[in-house]
Amino acid sequence: MKRITRASVGMVLAGATAAGALIAGAGTASAASYRNDLVRTLDTGVSATNWIECDRLKYEGNLVLDRHIPRDAQEYYYCAPGAFSDGVQRVNLWLRHRA
Repeated sequence: MKRITRASVGMVLAGATAAGALIAGAGTASAASYRNDLVRTLDTGVSATNWIECDRLKYEGNLVLDRHIPRDAQEYYYCAPGAFSDGVQRVNLWLRHRA
């Protein structure tokens, strides 16, 4: 009986692994149809202010995207570090969207 149980568990795990690989492959393939566009570079002269403002704009942009039914979960706004000079971190606001 233990042998049958072990074999069944092994088959279930193998199936789950194969299904996960297929899903991951599909996600990678679909990601190729998306692109990132720079929306704005924030440069207020204060790093913290740049991040806070970018976060606010990101939140507002994602709220607008949330109003689209059905929502494409792979489309969203995000903040990323920009150039760093004079002790200030610029911050870029990006939109990831379907190309």
